[in-house]
Amino acid sequence: MMKVEVVSKESIKSSCPTPHHLKFFNLSFLDQLAPPIYANAVLYYCQNENAKKIADTDVHRSVMKKSLAETLIKFYPLAGKIIDDKFMVDCNDEGADYIETKVSNCQLSQLIQHPNVHELVKKFIPSDPYSTGTSPKKVPLLVQVNFFEDCGGIVIGLRISHKLADAASLTTFVNDWATVARGIATDDHDRQIEGPSFEWQSLFPPRDLMGFIPTTLIEGDEVLVTKKFVFGASKLAELRAKSIIVKESDDVPDQYQPTRVEVLSAFLWKCFIDIDQAKNKGGAQLKVYLATHTVNMRSRMVPSLPTNSFGNVLGISAASIIMNNEGTVKNDQYSHPDLVGKIRDSIKKVDADYVREIRTTDAQLDAFKLLSENCASGLALMLNFSSWCRFPIYEADFGWGKPTWVSTGELAMKNMVMLMDTSSGDGIEAWIHLGTEDMAKFERHEELLALILN
Repeated sequence: MMKVEVVSKESIKSSCPTPHHLKFFNLSFLDQLAPPIYANAVLYYCQNENAKKIADTDVHRSVMKKSLAETLIKFYPLAGKIIDDKFMVDCNDEGADYIETKVSNCQLSQLIQHPNVHELVKKFIPSDPYSTGTSPKKVPLLVQVNFFEDCGGIVIGLRISHKLADAASLTTFVNDWATVARGIATDDHDRQIEGPSFEWQSLFPPRDLMGFIPTTLIEGDEVLVTKKFVFGASKLAELRAKSIIVKESDDVPDQYQPTRVEVLSAFLWKCFIDIDQAKNKGGAQLKVYLATHTVNMRSRMVPSLPTNSFGNVLGISAASIIMNNEGTVKNDQYSHPDLVGKIRDSIKKVDADYVREIRTTDAQLDAFKLLSENCASGLALMLNFSSWCRFPIYEADFGWGKPTWVSTGELAMKNMVMLMDTSSGDGIEAWIHLGTEDMAKFERHEELLALILN
């Protein structure tokens, strides 16, 4: 049986003190709206003949710590302390939480193939400060490096506060840290990182949230579970072929081939609606079903922002349908292609005009309030999507090759779907977080069973 033993815990401080004029780092308005959770990523490096030889553990420990300390010079807010009520980070150089473990009785290559790997992943990530039931420690970054004694593999697990960063920001940090580590490991001291851009915060300064408190949509002591579902390239191609969107434009049919993310999101949304309709058949009122996506706005702004812009550079799209107590869609259709079209149209609305509107009005805050109120009342049920597909997280080479696999860990929000590329790059892994009752029904959905890989 696999054993994970903590070897050490410490804080890794920046190699150089943060300059006094950078002492306080203001969160953006969109950072304020982010839920009180940690985004996480887990990178798996198997020792194999195709990868460079991993250095012995003692040498590698030194490289990882030194490179993290050097990386934190430019990512200085990650070594500070979050001050929620002032919407800022005290960049006091207290450091990032850093844990080392040794893993025995396990081959990493076999663990990755384990059918219940989604349940084992949590052992490789630092404990979530928000899950302790006490006042959470306001640490922006937590890292756990796991050394496999039996095979020489390494797993790096990270948590980063969603109050500071989105998935693209986490990817930027991981790749920059890997670049620094690779330079130290290969004695190539000419390797330099650009570091993050913090111009986003000045574009969206903090605002009064007028009593709105972001939540995780978890109700009381409800038990939640995260499971991974894999969709191969051929199955995604089948979905796309069935979901071509045809629209009339100037009397000329306009065909659009939807993306992998759009067709898979629509498929999972339909399965989610199906199980809720079956559970609540005979309800007395109309119900709104929502599919929200976090949309990376860096390339959608005018002018666009660089990919290394740090923060929650996210817009929120929301597709919806209204169904009555007999499962009939009001003034609408309920086929997979129709749901694809709704998701496609909602995502397209996150454009330059959208960015201008949320900068100059309270439209974003009002939308968040409305979504929260409707979901709390039971009138609406929301499935939340976030996609890491096409993010260059598989480029993170710390000096011994690129990761064999990258995953997320246990998700922190109810009714959450995280989409990630498979290691081959042509399939998608869907990490889904539902209540235990809903998950039991969801994973038995006939259409889902026909599509996932066994």
